[in-house]
Amino acid sequence: MNLYQQAIDLIKTGTSFRHFYRNMNVTLKRLNGNYTMLHFPMEEKPEQSFIQGQINLTNFCLASLGDVRGLRLLEIGCGNGVQAKYICQNYDPAFVTGIDLNPDNINIAQSQQKIRNIHNMLFLVDDAQELNQIDSGSMDAVICIESAFHYPDKEKFLKQLWRVLKPGGRFLVADLLTTVRSKGTGIRRLWKGKMELNHWNVDLYQEHFKKCFLHLKESFDITERVIGGFRGYQKWISEIERTGIIRDFFFKIFYTITIEWLLFLLRYRRRYMVFVGIKSI
Repeated sequence: MNLYQQAIDLIKTGTSFRHFYRNMNVTLKRLNGNYTMLHFPMEEKPEQSFIQGQINLTNFCLASLGDVRGLRLLEIGCGNGVQAKYICQNYDPAFVTGIDLNPDNINIAQSQQKIRNIHNMLFLVDDAQELNQIDSGSMDAVICIESAFHYPDKEKFLKQLWRVLKPGGRFLVADLLTTVRSKGTGIRRLWKGKMELNHWNVDLYQEHFKKCFLHLKESFDITERVIGGFRGYQKWISEIERTGIIRDFFFKIFYTITIEWLLFLLRYRRRYMVFVGIKSI
């Protein structure tokens, strides 16, 4: 892809859900030298790397979910599969199934699985609101990290989560929640539709967990730790391998705008919440 095409592709990032994740995969791969998890970083200590911040968030979620050794785990919205592979290699589940609606992500996940020669995993294209390829009562645990804010019918998603879990099975949903009442009008509403953004607030989640017979045991607000996870991101950009003045310029502009926009949302319009519970028997 030539420089002009790369610039046009970056500009398209904010025009659709699929363009956004395609470019995030490319950008993070360039920033970190390989495909990385697609979720936010979480701060544990100052001057940590971006990858370490992402690992921190995954570790926090798995510690909150509880021991998954020997369990069958489903990751809904698995993205490019990097997080599922990390869980497989560090938490010793019996088997991990990852599903994602974006075929680009699943293609990356499947190719990387072959490269890393991991056998107790399966990646499938599937809709979180349907889970057509997942049998009822087949999963000991389900995680969904930074994906649910894309689902237009989250109640349907929660019903499917209940369906695929075994009785007493555990779940964890980490999501960006809205703190404002307005859904926007005009251009903003149109843009949110293109990006498939559908945010709930805390009250809606709590109401629908009960409605879907999912017993909520704990919830955590980790917004400030996620904001802290981006601390020093300018240094991450400065350390990337140089590929050309113009190309580097477009990359830095894209990455800086993306991070600053996310930080603005986290400070003024969103909360990062982690919900943990079990399927009611």
